[in-house]
Amino acid sequence: MLPILLAILLAPATGDIIDRILAVVGTQPITLSEVVAAQQFQLIAVPAGTADPTGYVLDRLIERTLMLGEVDRFQPPEPDPVEITVRTDQLQARVGSAAAFDRELAVTGSTREQLRRFIRDSLRIETYSNQRFGSAGDAKERAAAIASWTADLRRRAQITVLYRPPPRPGSSR
Repeated sequence: MLPILLAILLAPATGDIIDRILAVVGTQPITLSEVVAAQQFQLIAVPAGTADPTGYVLDRLIERTLMLGEVDRFQPPEPDPVEITVRTDQLQARVGSAAAFDRELAVTGSTREQLRRFIRDSLRIETYSNQRFGSAGDAKERAAAIASWTADLRRRAQITVLYRPPPRPGSSR
């Protein structure tokens, strides 16, 4: 009995990796499945020619998490549920049928409700940004003000990035 017990205790733990944490903002983890879903459903537009799309989307999700912290503090008006439904339907239309959309959700480990929350939060960020930085005027000035604001949020936050970009072709690592 003792040898069997020792064998069980000393055997390496095995298990399936369900997801990977790529970053932690404060206490909020950002997982690989969230990054994949944001890319798959084009929730975050990745500029053409981006060398590391995963890193780019992760960086935007970090900024988004920081912004949501501010949005939650100031509580802008809730977005219209109809607008959330319209945007969800637009995403489904891009994929095709409802069944194909559900398969895409399953592949990314997402649900319709998670997607609706993402869209809701995007609309809340948009409302807050419009209140704080204006929705009209010079687009470059507005973008610069938002970039300065998010840089300040980053400086004040505790952010741990665990993601390591893949090595570039020809580099030695």
